[in-house]
Amino acid sequence: MVKVLFFDIGYTLVNEDAVWERRCQDQAATEEAKKLGLTARDIWYEIERASAARLPQFMTVIKKFGFSQAAPYRHELETLYPDAPAVLGALSEKYSLGVIANQAEGLSERLRDFGIGQFFTYVISSSDVGVSKPDSRIFEYALMAAKRAPGEAVMIGDRLDNDIAPAKALGMKTVWIKKGFGSLQTPHPEEAPDYTVDSLPELLGIF
Repeated sequence: MVKVLFFDIGYTLVNEDAVWERRCQDQAATEEAKKLGLTARDIWYEIERASAARLPQFMTVIKKFGFSQAAPYRHELETLYPDAPAVLGALSEKYSLGVIANQAEGLSERLRDFGIGQFFTYVISSSDVGVSKPDSRIFEYALMAAKRAPGEAVMIGDRLDNDIAPAKALGMKTVWIKKGFGSLQTPHPEEAPDYTVDSLPELLGIF
Protein backbone atom coordinates (compact mmCIF):
# COMPACT_ATOMS: atom_id res chain seq x y z
CA MET A 1 0.00 0.00 0.00
CA VAL A 2 2.81 2.43 0.81
CA LYS A 3 3.91 4.39 -2.24
CA VAL A 4 5.62 7.52 -0.92
CA LEU A 5 7.82 8.30 2.08
CA PHE A 6 7.93 11.89 3.37
CA PHE A 7 10.80 13.06 5.57
CA ASP A 8 11.28 15.93 7.96
CA ILE A 9 14.71 17.61 7.83
CA GLY A 10 16.06 18.71 11.23
CA TYR A 11 17.10 15.81 13.49
CA THR A 12 15.72 13.44 10.87
CA LEU A 13 18.12 13.80 7.94
CA VAL A 14 20.25 16.62 9.35
CA ASN A 15 22.03 16.91 12.70
CA GLU A 16 21.26 20.29 14.25
CA ASP A 17 23.30 19.97 17.45
CA ALA A 18 25.94 22.48 16.37
CA VAL A 19 23.25 24.91 15.24
CA TRP A 20 21.47 24.92 18.58
CA GLU A 21 24.68 25.04 20.59
CA ARG A 22 25.75 28.14 18.67
CA ARG A 23 22.30 29.69 18.87
CA CYS A 24 22.25 29.29 22.64
CA GLN A 25 25.76 30.75 22.86
CA ASP A 26 24.79 33.72 20.70
CA GLN A 27 21.66 34.38 22.74
CA ALA A 28 23.58 34.11 26.01
CA ALA A 29 26.11 36.63 24.68
CA THR A 30 23.46 39.36 24.33
CA GLU A 31 23.37 42.15 26.89
CA GLU A 32 19.82 41.17 27.84
CA ALA A 33 20.87 37.62 28.69
CA LYS A 34 23.93 38.82 30.59
CA LYS A 35 21.79 41.12 32.74
CA LEU A 36 19.60 38.13 33.61
CA GLY A 37 22.65 35.99 34.36
CA LEU A 38 21.69 33.40 31.76
CA THR A 39 24.22 30.99 30.32
CA ALA A 40 24.05 29.05 27.07
CA ARG A 41 23.27 25.94 29.12
CA ASP A 42 20.36 27.73 30.81
CA ILE A 43 18.88 28.60 27.43
CA TRP A 44 19.42 25.04 26.14
CA TYR A 45 17.56 23.71 29.19
CA GLU A 46 14.64 26.04 28.52
CA ILE A 47 14.48 24.82 24.91
CA GLU A 48 14.34 21.26 26.20
CA ARG A 49 11.49 22.20 28.55
CA ALA A 50 9.55 23.89 25.76
CA SER A 51 10.07 20.93 23.45
CA ALA A 52 8.87 18.43 26.04
CA ALA A 53 5.79 20.60 26.61
CA ARG A 54 5.18 20.79 22.83
CA LEU A 55 5.64 24.55 22.72
CA PRO A 56 7.47 26.48 19.98
CA GLN A 57 11.06 25.72 20.88
CA PHE A 58 13.07 28.91 20.63
CA MET A 59 10.28 31.47 20.56
CA THR A 60 8.99 30.18 23.89
CA VAL A 61 12.39 30.98 25.40
CA ILE A 62 12.49 34.41 23.74
CA LYS A 63 9.08 35.30 25.16
CA LYS A 64 9.80 33.89 28.60
CA PHE A 65 12.84 36.13 29.14
CA GLY A 66 11.57 39.07 27.13
CA PHE A 67 14.45 39.13 24.65
CA SER A 68 14.02 41.82 22.03
CA GLN A 69 15.74 39.72 19.37
CA ALA A 70 16.30 36.03 18.72
CA ALA A 71 19.74 34.75 17.79
CA PRO A 72 19.77 33.54 14.17
CA TYR A 73 19.47 29.94 13.06
CA ARG A 74 22.70 29.19 11.18
CA HIS A 75 22.01 26.70 8.40
CA GLU A 76 25.72 26.52 7.60
CA LEU A 77 26.28 24.61 10.86
CA GLU A 78 23.89 21.81 9.90
CA THR A 79 25.51 18.48 9.09
CA LEU A 80 23.96 15.60 7.18
CA TYR A 81 23.73 12.35 9.09
CA PRO A 82 26.44 10.17 7.47
CA ASP A 83 24.09 7.28 6.75
CA ALA A 84 21.42 9.45 5.07
CA PRO A 85 22.62 9.14 1.44
CA ALA A 86 22.83 5.34 1.51
CA VAL A 87 19.46 4.96 3.23
CA LEU A 88 17.72 7.42 0.90
CA GLY A 89 19.32 5.77 -2.11
CA ALA A 90 18.06 2.34 -1.09
CA LEU A 91 14.57 3.57 -0.28
CA SER A 92 14.29 5.57 -3.51
CA GLU A 93 14.63 2.32 -5.47
CA LYS A 94 11.30 1.14 -4.04
CA TYR A 95 9.37 4.30 -3.14
CA SER A 96 8.89 7.89 -4.18
CA LEU A 97 10.49 10.17 -1.61
CA GLY A 98 9.48 13.61 -0.46
CA VAL A 99 10.07 16.24 2.21
CA ILE A 100 7.52 17.99 4.42
CA ALA A 101 9.37 20.49 6.57
CA ASN A 102 9.20 23.85 8.31
CA GLN A 103 12.15 25.48 6.59
CA ALA A 104 13.44 28.85 5.47
CA GLU A 105 13.72 29.65 1.77
CA GLY A 106 16.23 27.69 -0.26
CA LEU A 107 15.48 24.18 1.01
CA SER A 108 15.86 22.55 -2.42
CA GLU A 109 19.27 24.18 -2.82
CA ARG A 110 20.37 23.03 0.64
CA LEU A 111 19.31 19.48 -0.16
CA ARG A 112 21.40 19.60 -3.33
CA ASP A 113 24.36 20.97 -1.38
CA PHE A 114 24.05 18.05 1.02
CA GLY A 115 24.18 15.72 -1.97
CA ILE A 116 20.70 14.23 -1.43
CA GLY A 117 18.47 16.46 -3.54
CA GLN A 118 18.30 13.90 -6.33
CA PHE A 119 16.44 11.44 -4.13
CA PHE A 120 13.37 13.63 -3.61
CA THR A 121 10.51 13.96 -6.07
CA TYR A 122 8.52 16.27 -3.78
CA VAL A 123 9.97 19.05 -1.62
CA ILE A 124 7.24 20.74 0.41
CA SER A 125 8.65 23.58 2.52
CA SER A 126 6.62 25.89 4.76
CA SER A 127 8.36 28.91 3.25
CA ASP A 128 7.17 27.90 -0.22
CA VAL A 129 3.56 26.96 0.52
CA GLY A 130 2.86 29.50 3.29
CA VAL A 131 1.68 26.91 5.82
CA SER A 132 3.71 25.36 8.63
CA LYS A 133 3.49 22.08 10.48
CA PRO A 134 1.52 21.01 12.45
CA ASP A 135 -1.16 22.61 10.24
CA SER A 136 -2.80 19.72 8.37
CA ARG A 137 -2.86 21.76 5.16
CA ILE A 138 0.85 21.30 4.52
CA PHE A 139 0.40 17.52 4.68
CA GLU A 140 -2.66 17.72 2.44
CA TYR A 141 -0.68 19.82 -0.03
CA ALA A 142 2.05 17.17 -0.10
CA LEU A 143 -0.44 14.37 -0.66
CA MET A 144 -2.03 16.30 -3.52
CA ALA A 145 1.38 16.93 -5.06
CA ALA A 146 2.15 13.22 -4.90
CA LYS A 147 -1.36 12.25 -6.02
CA ARG A 148 -1.59 9.79 -3.15
CA ALA A 149 -4.19 8.93 -0.53
CA PRO A 150 -3.11 9.26 3.11
CA GLY A 151 -2.95 5.50 3.52
CA GLU A 152 -0.35 5.31 0.75
CA ALA A 153 2.01 7.75 2.46
CA VAL A 154 4.35 7.67 5.43
CA MET A 155 5.62 10.64 7.47
CA ILE A 156 9.06 10.18 9.03
CA GLY A 157 10.12 12.79 11.57
CA ASP A 158 11.56 13.57 14.98
CA ARG A 159 8.69 15.50 16.56
CA LEU A 160 5.42 14.07 17.78
CA ASP A 161 3.66 17.44 17.70
CA ASN A 162 4.82 18.61 14.27
CA ASP A 163 5.27 15.35 12.37
CA ILE A 164 3.60 12.31 13.89
CA ALA A 165 0.32 13.58 15.36
CA PRO A 166 -0.90 15.66 12.38
CA ALA A 167 0.11 13.03 9.82
CA LYS A 168 -1.54 10.25 11.78
CA ALA A 169 -4.71 12.32 12.16
CA LEU A 170 -4.96 12.44 8.36
CA GLY A 171 -4.55 8.68 8.05
CA MET A 172 -0.88 8.60 7.06
CA LYS A 173 1.44 5.99 8.50
CA THR A 174 4.15 7.37 10.75
CA VAL A 175 7.71 6.70 11.87
CA TRP A 176 9.12 8.58 14.86
CA ILE A 177 12.88 9.05 14.84
CA LYS A 178 13.82 9.68 18.47
CA LYS A 179 16.53 12.29 18.02
CA GLY A 180 17.12 15.82 19.24
CA PHE A 181 14.62 17.77 21.30
CA GLY A 182 11.69 15.80 19.91
CA SER A 183 12.93 12.70 21.73
CA LEU A 184 11.87 14.39 24.98
CA GLN A 185 8.21 14.25 23.98
CA THR A 186 5.81 11.51 25.08
CA PRO A 187 3.14 10.22 22.67
CA HIS A 188 -0.52 10.31 23.61
CA PRO A 189 -2.34 7.01 22.94
CA GLU A 190 -4.19 8.33 19.90
CA GLU A 191 -1.00 9.52 18.22
CA ALA A 192 1.29 6.59 18.89
CA PRO A 193 3.57 6.21 15.86
CA ASP A 194 3.37 3.07 13.77
CA TYR A 195 7.11 2.62 14.22
CA THR A 196 9.76 4.16 16.48
CA VAL A 197 13.44 4.12 15.50
CA ASP A 198 16.67 5.63 16.77
CA SER A 199 18.47 5.96 13.44
CA LEU A 200 17.90 6.12 9.70
CA PRO A 201 19.31 2.65 8.85
CA GLU A 202 16.50 1.09 10.89
CA LEU A 203 14.10 2.28 8.19
CA LEU A 204 15.54 -0.33 5.84
CA GLY A 205 14.23 -3.05 8.13
CA ILE A 206 10.74 -1.54 7.94
CA PHE A 207 10.49 -0.60 4.30
